[in-house]
Amino acid sequence: MKILSRHIIRQHIGPFLFGLFIITLIFLLNLVFKELNKILSKGLDFWVVLEFFALNLAWIVALAVPMAVLMSCLMAFGQLSADNEITAMKSSGISLYRVVLPVLLSAAALTIFLIWFNNYVLPDSNHRLRLLARDITMKRPTVNLEPGYLYEDLPDVSIRVEGLKEKQGFSEIEDVLIFDRSDPNVNRTIVAKNGNIYVDKKSGLFQVTLYDGEIHDVTKDKLNQYTFIKFPKYVMTIPIPDMVLKRRDSNYRGDREQSAAMMRKEIEENNKLIETRRANLQKYIELQVSRYFPEKISPDTLASVHPILPAHIKKSLRYKHNLERQLRIARNVRLRIKAEHDVNHSYELTNKKLLVEIHKKYSIPFACIVFVLIGAPLGIMAHRGNMAVGGGISMVFFIVYWIFLIGGEELADRNMLSPFLSMWLANIIVGGFGVYLFVRTVKEVSVINFGALAKLLPKQLRWKNNEDS
Repeated sequence: MKILSRHIIRQHIGPFLFGLFIITLIFLLNLVFKELNKILSKGLDFWVVLEFFALNLAWIVALAVPMAVLMSCLMAFGQLSADNEITAMKSSGISLYRVVLPVLLSAAALTIFLIWFNNYVLPDSNHRLRLLARDITMKRPTVNLEPGYLYEDLPDVSIRVEGLKEKQGFSEIEDVLIFDRSDPNVNRTIVAKNGNIYVDKKSGLFQVTLYDGEIHDVTKDKLNQYTFIKFPKYVMTIPIPDMVLKRRDSNYRGDREQSAAMMRKEIEENNKLIETRRANLQKYIELQVSRYFPEKISPDTLASVHPILPAHIKKSLRYKHNLERQLRIARNVRLRIKAEHDVNHSYELTNKKLLVEIHKKYSIPFACIVFVLIGAPLGIMAHRGNMAVGGGISMVFFIVYWIFLIGGEELADRNMLSPFLSMWLANIIVGGFGVYLFVRTVKEVSVINFGALAKLLPKQLRWKNNEDS
């Protein structure tokens, strides 16, 4: 049985690694098409770009591993079934439960690894990725001059060149026109026949060396004063803020940048704040009631305050005064209650989002076990171990699984579903269907007619099969 278990595991290693590579590559290519142009336009170093994509690998791995498990189960068990090895095992009295057991244990080990990964590696990677993405967004792009166009991205300076030749470490320019607005009281125009441009990416300095040119200055408040200077050589040094990537740190962490323990601690603190605010609100209401709703004022006290007024007018004034005061205080108390309710409601919504993320850290890794339960019977019934069958069926269940997962998260955010059900509903439904398929497969009862499904595909995508599926 140990030899059999090792054989089954070996059949899964290749498809698992291949599926993990393909799925990771798909995610990376999607990320490259989405972000690469924006990143390269910032003029970043190669190592910074590499760090950006390496940090993205953390969440990609967290999603790709369960997908690779499903693909490997479909391909491995499909190949075992196509080679009649499953039939041979059952003929030898080996139950399918025992055949799938090594794969389930391996999936359980992967689940434990992913739980550790989601709590200790993924949060730090997401935190560093957010900080790096923010720093990249704040960085200015490198200077990109085009002949014949006015470049206005430099602070207080606009420049146009008619000729541009890139050299090693600098650029040669011809027919240069520069508008210098560094002095708000002076309109300065610089014209030169040629020059050089050097950009120091380490210090963030833009240096222009001009030859054989002229400087024209006009003072705004004294238009009759005009200055004309000819020069053989003129050097301008322009500091460009944020042209150098500045790495900033932050202690703040979002929900996807925290471990489950950190989020539980935040939930506990939020609950304490909610209880404190409720207690303070209760004290405030009691204070207002005792302070502004005392016993009725006696006629003698009112007479001493208004001795000139008749008694019946004094009495009506007293009740009118009490009514206005009661209405005003009741309105203030009602506004205070609403404000406190809104604040506490925001804390409760935050706690629910944190609970959703906590359950997500465990439900997605548990999908490794769920996908074994669904992949093993489907692979055996399909009798195919090729990439087309495994990838096609995997894609269908990936879509179904993520629809339940994303839909559950959306319902939880809208307070229509509990955080537990929102994250575990996909595992419960898909896993329940997998158990049903597995039991039917063990009893050798047909559940899915793959031959009929194949007829629905275009002829180019159908696989040849002389046996009944």
